[in-house]
Amino acid sequence: MREYQQAYLENLSKIVSLVDLSKGMPEDGAAFLAQRRERMGQVRGILEENNGLLRQYLFPVLDNIASASQEEVQALGEFAGQLGAGGANQPDLVLHYTVRCALVTYARKWGLRDMLIQELYQAGLALFYMQEVIDRCGKVRYRWKMGLLFGEAASYIKRYDEITDPETRGYIHRSMGNLSLAYGGPNMEDAQQKLHAVRRSLQILTDPAYQEKTPSLPWGRYIYTSHQERSSALNALRAGVSDPLVLQEVMESAQFVREYQEEDCRRRGVKPMVRWRMGYEAAQYHCGIQPLDALLRWLEEAYMQRDPGDYSEDGIYGNISLPALYAEYLSHSEEHRIKKKEVLGHMYWQVAQYVRSAPEDQVGGLLLKYLLLFLESFVEYPGGIQEKDFLLQLVVCRHPDAYVRFCLAAQITRLLAAKALEQQPKLLLGVLGCGTVDELYSQEGPVLQFAYDCGLFHDVGVLAFNNMLVKQGRSWLEEEREMFQYHAYAGEALLARSRSTQPYAMPALGHHRFYDGSGGFPAEYDREKDPDRAVTDLVSVAAFLAQATDDTDPQNRRPLSLGEALGLVRQGAGTQFSPGAAALLEGLEPELGNCLREGRAQAYGEALQLLRG
Repeated sequence: MREYQQAYLENLSKIVSLVDLSKGMPEDGAAFLAQRRERMGQVRGILEENNGLLRQYLFPVLDNIASASQEEVQALGEFAGQLGAGGANQPDLVLHYTVRCALVTYARKWGLRDMLIQELYQAGLALFYMQEVIDRCGKVRYRWKMGLLFGEAASYIKRYDEITDPETRGYIHRSMGNLSLAYGGPNMEDAQQKLHAVRRSLQILTDPAYQEKTPSLPWGRYIYTSHQERSSALNALRAGVSDPLVLQEVMESAQFVREYQEEDCRRRGVKPMVRWRMGYEAAQYHCGIQPLDALLRWLEEAYMQRDPGDYSEDGIYGNISLPALYAEYLSHSEEHRIKKKEVLGHMYWQVAQYVRSAPEDQVGGLLLKYLLLFLESFVEYPGGIQEKDFLLQLVVCRHPDAYVRFCLAAQITRLLAAKALEQQPKLLLGVLGCGTVDELYSQEGPVLQFAYDCGLFHDVGVLAFNNMLVKQGRSWLEEEREMFQYHAYAGEALLARSRSTQPYAMPALGHHRFYDGSGGFPAEYDREKDPDRAVTDLVSVAAFLAQATDDTDPQNRRPLSLGEALGLVRQGAGTQFSPGAAALLEGLEPELGNCLREGRAQAYGEALQLLRG
């Protein structure tokens, strides 16, 4: 690698260390805030250094990749390998993808077939991990391109005998298997396409002729991975797909994976991972081999055998994913949902205890990922744990910096709503169904609480983008800015599922959309169809002020003063911001200043208390 590349990677490691909360957090909010300001100031400096390295050395090479020297291309390959190490937790996922795409161009230009096949595979795999980031938003931005990349690499199976390098042949087989990753939707069409891709891959992998041609390849692992991927079509079965061929092949693969796991674990003297046994039991239910009662009973027994002190990935799966799956399968039967109310309630209570007891090295990362997945099947019962409380007390605080911004936005939104009630109550007509000013006055408490809660939950979608927020080592590329816009969909999807959080879904979707519809995101947000659009308008202003003045966000190269931020809101009145909401800021600067000064430390203190149970 080049010297600048090594320096860039070392800087990424420094940033990871600076944002890491596992090495001990201060005892109070003021000290926590001071620590974050100091560390994020250091991160900001490293970001600028990395930006300079990329501008001076990397981007000129990528812009002229066709004329790069062989030595430069080799260094880029090594650099990309380091950027993409670690699967889903890659040090720099999008830059890794960007470099891989440049190497694809170079290989294509100079007719380097072996290199092209490898780089097509690597670029496709990077897209898979980028797609994982936005999967929670229900968007499929990268799947089609992923299919093109893997498909082109896989097409070289037709010229297999011309290719003599065993490693390149391995990339062809892996690309054939990974074609199935392009079909991840829980619907009949995607399930059939996925199984077709796996079926074709397995035909090649189990053909003795190919195994004899390249005996050094890990054929057993390839075959096992293909069955793993085919068994993941369970997602389509859970969504109601009942095609006989899908059922048959998912069952075959689930059984293959279970037997492979059991044999491998016997050989290594370890306990099989519960997730693969879960796939087998679920497949039996969907194929009609066992009834729902039997699957629920197995889930209950597996959950009882978990280790409540295990925070490894398999431990988190057992403690958090099993209750989530239990809740999902309860939804298949209203009778079972009612009958098992106390069982699920006990599981939820145990999940809450598990999360509260998590060590500090689980503040974000895997635990946050599994908690967000857990909420996708959350079931609310009257008098039971509500998603609203679970989300705030156990999930949002896993990202303390975001939690602080949420709290500040909530306080400012309530402050604006209170002033509106006092001076311009007509601005709030329609909120909570209030059609007259008198109704608004009679509902003053609920209206102010609703405004606060909308501000508090407005940006929960950012939690799905945790790594992008806390481990970024440079300014965002255009691809990342576009990816991040999907957080509005993620927030809306998360909040719309449960009765306790559904009222806050529209502000989560629309708080970045311009008041006049001329800009912002997402375009799908229609202000006129938002029954509580007046509060969404207030949240838009509040969220902007909280973000623009945040001196703990390293992506804010120069955090604005409150006066500067207020000036920008006034300039944007009528376009980006509601004129009525912007007008409410007049005369509020002292209160806003006090909120921003004292509110950050207070919110960091609250985050600490929630994290420590």
